[in-house]
Amino acid sequence: MPKHPLMNYDLWTTALDQNALMASAAELHGLVAGMLSAGVPADANQILPVLHDFLNDGQAVNAALKSQISELISETARQLADEELGFNPLLPDDDDALTERLEALTEWAQSFLVGFAIQQHDLSILAEEVRDAIEQLTEVTRIDIYTPDDSSEADNEESYFLVLEHVRVMVLTCFSEVGQKFTAAEVSSQTLH
Repeated sequence: MPKHPLMNYDLWTTALDQNALMASAAELHGLVAGMLSAGVPADANQILPVLHDFLNDGQAVNAALKSQISELISETARQLADEELGFNPLLPDDDDALTERLEALTEWAQSFLVGFAIQQHDLSILAEEVRDAIEQLTEVTRIDIYTPDDSSEADNEESYFLVLEHVRVMVLTCFSEVGQKFTAAEVSSQTLH
């Protein structure tokens, strides 16, 4: 399946660099996905101020980047809600070095957890599978990407894809158990009044 043009890691890296953002594309997307999965509506006006705080020292981004990020928010929300499970974290291409991809994956998971925690402070009220998912995503952030191991490159590649697939499933669990329910509840409460 071809990737959505918005989901091009290198283009995002360039855009963020040009705007002097200290964040990586993985951090940006992780934060967005985390907030959406925690029930923040896919509304750029609600999400952008948080991105500014976390990724840009509280500074707003220019109109062009703001528009790109707004599109990314919409596309991420669409992918999370995709019944075909079409969601993928925004990460470097498969032909980039494994350490780069792993580093991006751990950054993505960290940012996802930050984004999720902004909306969901109290994990004890969430379903057990969501708490498990958050715990497992936290484990991903602890992957040591710089310690060489004795595994072959093929084994390491396979491990990376297994972890990536696991992250996708954990994120979709959070979204379906929390994000969709909270967003749906907000939408229905707004229509009642």
